[in-house]
Amino acid sequence: MLKSSIVKTSSFHSIIGESSIVNPTHESGQKRKLDSGELLLTALIDAFSILVIFLLMSFSSTGEILYLGKNQELPKAALATQLERNPVIKIDDNKYYVEDAEVSPDGLVAALLDLRKKFQEIRPNEEFPGIITVQADRRVKYELLNSIVLASAQAGYSDIKFAVVMK
Repeated sequence: MLKSSIVKTSSFHSIIGESSIVNPTHESGQKRKLDSGELLLTALIDAFSILVIFLLMSFSSTGEILYLGKNQELPKAALATQLERNPVIKIDDNKYYVEDAEVSPDGLVAALLDLRKKFQEIRPNEEFPGIITVQADRRVKYELLNSIVLASAQAGYSDIKFAVVMK
């Protein structure tokens, strides 16, 4: 009955099918030699598992918050907390960027007010946190930073965080 059954006619012709309990076709005690083109399924599963674990371990769940320029060096700090996603004001080559859009020094307050308005449109039931992150080179002049502090105070941003590198 086994010789004419559907299990017999639909069995795999591979290492797994030949060593199957349902359809044993090779003699016990003999090991089949592998061809050079055949791979064992367990080896592939092991390699795939290692690859998945490596990718999961190297994945950053916080995402990229800051993009540093080629000549930009952040100041060093002994105490710091991990950055959260807030509006970013960047100073690069004496130019101001609010969320990667170049803004004139006179337009800083207007750009920050626009960000505040967008926040309130998107989240009407939430209280405005008033937090910004300033990203600037460690050698930037005080006058440039002071204009950001004054503009953020005028736009209602009371908490200013500076992007730094841990010592």
